[in-house]
Amino acid sequence: MNERNDLAELLLELCSMPCVTGEEGPIADWLADRYASRGDVVMRVANSVVAAPPEQSGDTRPTVLLVSHIDVVPPTDLDREPRIEGDRVVGRGTSDMKAGMAVSMDVFEDSELRDGPYRLVLIGYAGEEGPHDGNELRQVLEAAPGLTDASLAVVLEPTDLEVQLGCMGSLHAEVTIQGQAAHSARPWHGDNAVTKAGEWLTEVRTWEPEDIVVDDLTYREVAGPTGAWTTNARNVIPGEFTVSLNYRFAPDKDAQTATEAILARIGDVGPVEVLDIAPACPPERESPAVKAFTAAAGAVVAPKQAWTDVARFAEVGVPALNYGPGLTAQAHQAGEYVPIANLQPARDALARFLG
Repeated sequence: MNERNDLAELLLELCSMPCVTGEEGPIADWLADRYASRGDVVMRVANSVVAAPPEQSGDTRPTVLLVSHIDVVPPTDLDREPRIEGDRVVGRGTSDMKAGMAVSMDVFEDSELRDGPYRLVLIGYAGEEGPHDGNELRQVLEAAPGLTDASLAVVLEPTDLEVQLGCMGSLHAEVTIQGQAAHSARPWHGDNAVTKAGEWLTEVRTWEPEDIVVDDLTYREVAGPTGAWTTNARNVIPGEFTVSLNYRFAPDKDAQTATEAILARIGDVGPVEVLDIAPACPPERESPAVKAFTAAAGAVVAPKQAWTDVARFAEVGVPALNYGPGLTAQAHQAGEYVPIANLQPARDALARFLG
């Protein structure tokens, strides 16, 4: 599949399968059957799939992992039905990240590249769009420890055809502002936690992004509310008001440092519970494999202003980078699309490196 239209048709086929997080079974079945029928070695881990060519005696080539998550966020009416509209493929997951998956599959199935200087392994894993603990990539790496000997993992997240290095860490916390509940007809008997939170939320509104430079790449730290709620009846002055807060931190911080930083910023407004934290990943610009890929791709090198599973590969000592045809601005958007014109250049860049 070397023609642009073939890549678009494969992408349409991928987008036609239901695979919202937690419902990846059908697409995992399809992937496993596809590669087993081709004679590849297939391993199934829950709803994740690893495919590799049969091992040959004496094959000492370095391994390159082609990595995509197979789940998507819930569709909207504007992208529920995958289709080609003019110069775009429209559909849930087109940019994030089935366009990258289509490109990686096409490369993996290319016999010339399979016989090239690298041993190729294809990974399609479930649960990336959900909670950090539900991400199945960790299970895959534990079930197939040989993968951690790879020379490079190419994670085909949407990058606008840039090579995006490292990634931000992500911390989710809940901040509870405490007041005193009372009947809404007699509010003077209580202390309204919602209005009490107003002063702190006004301060939060002034929080500005902070640029952090790591290996000459500028990562932008941001933090802010993503939700808020009370649990009382509508005729009760709320005694508690909870704010969900998300903090995206740069690769200069580990989990503990990031936790300390956000707690200091939140201040003494009320109890804080850190729900989950996904570590950041350094750019690894000096890795020989990363250098080789960036040189072959001939693309702009930029920081990844989001969390991706390059961080999980960093934890097990595998150099990793983000590169894909998807548009970052289209991730999770209603009416999600990817330009057809992005597919072939992404494939060509991968082929130049792998060849």
